[in-house]
Amino acid sequence: MKVFIQTFGCRTNYYDSEYLSSALLRKGYKIVENPEEADIVIVNSCAVTHKAERESRRAVRRYKDLGKEVIYTGCAAKLRPYEVADFSGSIEKVLEHFGFNEQFLPLVSIRRTRGVLKVQEGCDFECTYCSIRFSRGKSRSLPLDRILKDAEALAESTKEIVLTGTQIGDWGKEWGKSLADLISLLSERFPNVRFRLSSIEPTHVTDDLIELFAERENLCPHFHISAQSGSNRVLRDMKRPYTREIYEEVLNRIYRKIPDVAVGTDIIVAFPTETEEDFEETLDLIRKYPFAYVHAFEYSPREGTEAYKLGELPPNVRKERVRRIQNLISQKKKEYRMKFLGRTLNVLVENVKNGLASGISENYLRVTFEADVDLRGEIVKVLILEDRDSGALFGKSTVEYLTK
Repeated sequence: MKVFIQTFGCRTNYYDSEYLSSALLRKGYKIVENPEEADIVIVNSCAVTHKAERESRRAVRRYKDLGKEVIYTGCAAKLRPYEVADFSGSIEKVLEHFGFNEQFLPLVSIRRTRGVLKVQEGCDFECTYCSIRFSRGKSRSLPLDRILKDAEALAESTKEIVLTGTQIGDWGKEWGKSLADLISLLSERFPNVRFRLSSIEPTHVTDDLIELFAERENLCPHFHISAQSGSNRVLRDMKRPYTREIYEEVLNRIYRKIPDVAVGTDIIVAFPTETEEDFEETLDLIRKYPFAYVHAFEYSPREGTEAYKLGELPPNVRKERVRRIQNLISQKKKEYRMKFLGRTLNVLVENVKNGLASGISENYLRVTFEADVDLRGEIVKVLILEDRDSGALFGKSTVEYLTK
């Protein structure tokens, strides 16, 4: 039997899809890259926004129209099962559907250039806009032995591993351990792999963690720290567990220790209680710091959340604020890219096409360069020559035989 898996949403979902792939390979199923070849299609859904859930359900209908058996899983499926699918349920229920009873099945496959390693699941925050905590459950750490086995499997296939989780900074709290303890161990045990941290809350960024990323060469200088708003009033309405001042203090500590670090953030635009003054405070926060990138999302009401009953701001206000913040984001991203002209970056190559290699640097910049051999999966030193306004830098490999 052939299975195609389509994944929506965050890196945690991508790990879950790899986990499913590994389990199915053990049972003798074949994982295919083309849905038309598949007997079964698994749609791993996302529920962060209404749009993401709609796209997930649309995929189910599309594959049913192709005559496929469709399994619907992931966050949206746990919140609202979809009757169009042949089966709806959590990742655990899907494994049971295929006859698995084991609690832990180590990874045996990786279909992406960068490996994704889940170390934690669930969230104890009570953010008023978020439905993911309902689908992922309470915060809990994955056991160290499971993490190390997965890391070992991934290290055989990739030179970069991204650590992920719903609330990753919670790892180890059950045993009096910290995320810094885990990353220190992984960094030492797998010295030939570079590790990247996925999204982390500002309250979980400790001095120990910053010191570790400043000192270890195989830890990517990249932090994604969600702000959501630059207004204390809106942060309070969102029930975020920090103030703007706390958020800025975290940024300042990082920038002092790691000067060229890539810091990215998330912003929710047009939260129902956001005024024009609140929005200007958010713009001010973005202007104030050298963010490498900002992911700005228009507020999406999620049924069952506390904020759902607040309604929405007028469409013209929402769209106008999104436009303004996107213009600022484009400017900030370019300013960050330009800092690296004439410098050398270590680029993990993800694609090679028509003599051009494309990949991600240690500080999360998209870089392209000429290459006459297939370098996918390799880390290549690239001298940055120009910014082509496409969101990517262009450079030249410093190893002559790799380029024409």
